[in-house]
Amino acid sequence: MMLKLVIALILPTLAYSAVQCYVGQKLFSYESTNAICAKFIPYTCAVQCEWRKQCNEHSSFSAFRGRRTFVSGLLLNAKSLMVLCCASMATRVETDNSGREKCIWRETESISVLGPSIRTNPVLAPNHYIRDVKMERDGNARVDVTIEVCQYQTERDHCKIDEMNEFEKKRFNVIKGKLDKANSNAKPNPSNEIDIKPDDDFSKNKLRN
Repeated sequence: MMLKLVIALILPTLAYSAVQCYVGQKLFSYESTNAICAKFIPYTCAVQCEWRKQCNEHSSFSAFRGRRTFVSGLLLNAKSLMVLCCASMATRVETDNSGREKCIWRETESISVLGPSIRTNPVLAPNHYIRDVKMERDGNARVDVTIEVCQYQTERDHCKIDEMNEFEKKRFNVIKGKLDKANSNAKPNPSNEIDIKPDDDFSKNKLRN
């Protein structure tokens, strides 16, 4: 009975703090503990969404040198600071003529843990997304947040193998193979992950798409 009471007290806190977008959407901003999301890619093109302390720890980051990783949610409360990182099979970060990524870390912002808001200033352009978020505690009541914004280019408008021509299939399988290889080489680290239950918002969002 006591265990049920503890679970009942904990679950509302997690549900309130873990804010995420529908699968395939990108996080646009975080307003008073609400995720403001924007259209990004078809949900079938968003794979391996995982909660991490930072997206550079996500397996897709090493597989594609960070050029396919994007942020889709945040968990921010008194105990946890986590980012929902996903891999995009439909886009990649743009680079300039020198091969440098068109990404920039914005200025660090100090926000409250209670009813936090993270606003992208300047506002994200349609061809921008948040690739990573750094969060460090500043005492018990505030968190220092820094976001990395990248400009991207679209490679495909769907990820349905049966609708691709032979060239597209070959290219898509190469990308998938790199991710599969990175996953097989990755060593599980439970401290970097949060268990997402089948009945959470993320799974419901996937079904709605």
